[in-house]
Amino acid sequence: MRRTRDDIISDILEAIDSKINRISSIMKNVNLSASLAKKYISMLAEEGLIQDYNGEYKLTEKGRKILEQLRNMRKMELELANIIYEVRKEPVVFHQFYSK
Repeated sequence: MRRTRDDIISDILEAIDSKINRISSIMKNVNLSASLAKKYISMLAEEGLIQDYNGEYKLTEKGRKILEQLRNMRKMELELANIIYEVRKEPVVFHQFYSK
């Protein structure tokens, strides 16, 4: 399954938050090509979510807030998937609409 833009951003922010903060390490950890990693890193820096400190990336306060929101979204998505799974397991009851 192909990852969404938000998935990639979340993965990069998670990596940086976990002290995986050099571009080569981010590429390996997040499974991105050099060109895509540079594109996303550049975009995140321009948006003020990360900062470059001598080749090491760190989350800004804004980046931490966005990462927390992304974590909450993933948690809600998982909870919703579990609810849908449980609902599908319940037997379907058919009502008879026609009288004999």
